[in-house]
Amino acid sequence: MINRSKGCFVILFLMFLLSCGGKAAVVSRMLLGTVVTITISDKNDNSVELFNLAFNEIEKIQRDFSLYSNDSEISMINRKAYPGPLKVSNELFFLIKSSLDVSEKTGGAFDITWASSGKLWDFSVEGFTPPDDSKIKSILPLISYKNIRIDESSNSIRFLKKDTKIGLGAVAKGYAVKKAVSALRSRGVKGAIVACAGDIQVIGDYNGRSWKAGIRDPRGNSVIATFLMDDGEAVSTSGDYERFRIVNGRRYHHIIDPSTGYPADSGLISVTVFSHDPVVSDAYSTAFFVSGIDRTKRVLLTMSDISAVLVDNNMNVYVSSNIKGKLQFRENLNVIYF
Repeated sequence: MINRSKGCFVILFLMFLLSCGGKAAVVSRMLLGTVVTITISDKNDNSVELFNLAFNEIEKIQRDFSLYSNDSEISMINRKAYPGPLKVSNELFFLIKSSLDVSEKTGGAFDITWASSGKLWDFSVEGFTPPDDSKIKSILPLISYKNIRIDESSNSIRFLKKDTKIGLGAVAKGYAVKKAVSALRSRGVKGAIVACAGDIQVIGDYNGRSWKAGIRDPRGNSVIATFLMDDGEAVSTSGDYERFRIVNGRRYHHIIDPSTGYPADSGLISVTVFSHDPVVSDAYSTAFFVSGIDRTKRVLLTMSDISAVLVDNNMNVYVSSNIKGKLQFRENLNVIYF
């Protein structure tokens, strides 16, 4: 499970406008701890208004979901949901319920109670060293989605254990993309792409051409594959290469396995998930990274609405067979369809 947010630009969107000489309006802002870029391909006289509308949606999510602001609804939940119950907004209830559903379907590989670990894995600290095993073991009982109870009749949530906390970092960027896209659609935008770190969704096309994107090489500065995105398609990538520290030859990254309290050691270094809902792509890219190849395959067999590209630590690439032909892979890769 991630301990704050996905790394920046884990998917590189390579828009046709960069090579085709077309016109588009592009605005980037720092939000949710990363660079958010919105591109609108429509010829529109009110593009400033449209950008402000979309970014306002993202700013609201940043305020409501912040773990570090005492005024955010998430912080209020973490203070008051034990012993609870605590009534929450429709938006937060929906996301918590959706997150618990992903937890159930992935056997706990996805778990919003990762926030119970606090700042044990704070890679921004100068001279970072891994936390003591005893500290990790002491907080493990708090990290379990089974410590959460929700009541749909009252839109309430409660925690079964004191000091259990939740964080929506693993769905926040996907939800931000979804809200921004919805805002643009409501104003009649026919062509746009919203990219929040590794979470992307597109509207329509770029002057008659499909949007083009790429999956970053997790061990290099190029891409391992490119693909076209059509109206409504969403994609998200989780990787071990954006926020990490190497200590005594071992890579410690930000995607934490809820079952161990340590960075996930599933054999994967990058996971990309395709769907038509950026929240779904966001959540499952994290869950599959923690799950590893075999568990991910089993989950994908039960789901027809998502597909995945998995890269292991030997740079072997495993791809859902239902998207065969969608991606153009670099020639020197060992690509295995399942």
